[in-house]
Amino acid sequence: MSIEIRNWDVVAKAMEAQGATSSQMYIRAKALAQGKLDPMPTSFPEAPYSISANS
Repeated sequence: MSIEIRNWDVVAKAMEAQGATSSQMYIRAKALAQGKLDPMPTSFPEAPYSISANS
């Protein structure tokens, strides 16, 4: 598991603990934590799994 995927997993779990599971950020965090494509893609097609262009 990459550091970025691990970080998204932490974000998703923290949002779940707070009951904040109806936002787009939660949907994004959950998808990325599961290694899926970003449901809110950036303008960087070379990084479809990441919001970071420098990863």
